[in-house]
Formats: sequence, structure tokens, C-alpha cells
Amino acid sequence: MDTIREKNKYDVIFCRNVMIYFNAETKMNIVNKFYEAVKPQGYLMIGHAETIQRNQSKFMYISPAIYRKE
Repeated sequence: MDTIREKNKYDVIFCRNVMIYFNAETKMNIVNKFYEAVKPQGYLMIGHAETIQRNQSKFMYISPAIYRKE
């Protein structure tokens, strides 16, 4: 059971200073789940110490720590 997919879509997801504790594969799995959970044109906000590989994510880079779903 995947609880994120059972909920409504979100306008913005804040996940700050959490993903620094995960390896790259786990982090990308989390980012992909967030992508599925956010509405089109919705945002993902991460901590300034965190990064998402732009070439591996479906999110569009807006500025440090801010990404948007197209």
C-alpha cells in the first residue's frame, strides 16, 4: 500500500533537511514519489544543503532548493 498515491495531489511539498541522510538511490525514489504526489505546476522545496540531480529528476530546477513539476 502506498499512502502518498491514495491522497489528493499537493500544491507544494516541503522536505527540508531530510534527504541528506539517504543514499542516492533512496533519495531518487523519494523524489519520484513526490513527483507523483504533486499537482502539475506544483513545487518541491528541499533544504539548501540538499541537491537533486537535474538529469535524473522529472522536476524542473527553479533555484537552489526549489523545483517545479511541469
